[in-house]
Amino acid sequence: MQRLLHEIQGMQVISLAEGRILGSVQKVYLNPTRKAVSGILVRQAGMGRNEGWVDIQDVELIGEDALFVNKAAAYKAKAPVGRSLKDLMGMPVASLDGKMLGSLVDVEIDEKWRVVELSLSDFRQIEIDPRHAVFGQDTILLRKGADQRIRSAPRSSPGFLARMFGAQAIEEAADAIARVERTRARPRTPPTKKVEKTRRKSRKK
Repeated sequence: MQRLLHEIQGMQVISLAEGRILGSVQKVYLNPTRKAVSGILVRQAGMGRNEGWVDIQDVELIGEDALFVNKAAAYKAKAPVGRSLKDLMGMPVASLDGKMLGSLVDVEIDEKWRVVELSLSDFRQIEIDPRHAVFGQDTILLRKGADQRIRSAPRSSPGFLARMFGAQAIEEAADAIARVERTRARPRTPPTKKVEKTRRKSRKK
């Protein structure tokens, strides 16, 4: 069954062997090379609020409200692998035939933790083949003709920000990204003679 990564944001992480609550999910990390989830950053409750790392291979089960690992030893203090979903949000998505498809809002994964769908700005979605996608440093690249597979998404779908700040927040964030895109797409209006004359005077001063 496919799951949106934002759905596990904030979930309690519990060890099956000891019944311990290890903390809550703070970030989900993606391995850009494998196009798959590599692990989760877990923050403990309390004053110290220590953070640790759980490799995705140690996750036994994801329930409705909690995520289970086999043993408490799965919680490790080591550096995360890959990039967090939060860092990827807003990244431009383009196809190899030179078309800009939008900006990333969320991702969806399959049972093998591979990214199989992207949620884009303007409430759109697109299924992808992870073997033919590139999660680059600044841009996500998809195959030629990817724009033909884009479909509309329901505005009521919860997203990453909705999990943290409420459903309205993600709608406002997606709308803000879309407004920025529309502004960039507008052709620049050349300055009038009066404006250009004022600019030249300012430069002389």
